[in-house]
Amino acid sequence: MRQGLISREEKGTSRSTGARFTRALIQATGLLLAGIALGVLSKEIRGLDIPWSGGWSEKEVVARHLEGLEEISVEEAWRAYQSGQALFLDARDPGSFSMGHLPGALNVPPAEAEGASEEIRVLVQAGMIPIAYCDGVDCPLSSELARGLGERGIEGVKVLVNGWSRWRERGYPVEIAK
Repeated sequence: MRQGLISREEKGTSRSTGARFTRALIQATGLLLAGIALGVLSKEIRGLDIPWSGGWSEKEVVARHLEGLEEISVEEAWRAYQSGQALFLDARDPGSFSMGHLPGALNVPPAEAEGASEEIRVLVQAGMIPIAYCDGVDCPLSSELARGLGERGIEGVKVLVNGWSRWRERGYPVEIAK
């Protein structure tokens, strides 16, 4: 064989390598597109408040959740608890609630606000301060609960952002469902 010429075997190898690379590239692109589609679908189905661009800081996420609502600090919630005025409303799912919650909290996921609104209304009229909380800065459940109760005429629901974690970080008392 002369120098500079490529044998038939070498040509076949380069073609099959190119075909494999092309096939792998198409598969990788397909997987990437499927992953993006699943992510978008999951975001829409679960109703996650994840911004498409910008606005990822904790402050911006909290501001979006709290729009039109009143936030309460952990210290203010602690004082309300100590004075016997705190009506903690745990907006998390029953499983999370049973694993631990703020003292005396009612478990009221947003979808169940209507069924609990009369009990909450009576307690608020008796002087209790309604404080909705969930877990995580990006958790929208407490804000959804506060809005839902407001739509049912219960005013003054305060939101304790990332309440479960922040309360425990301070070493304040918690309850575990029995």
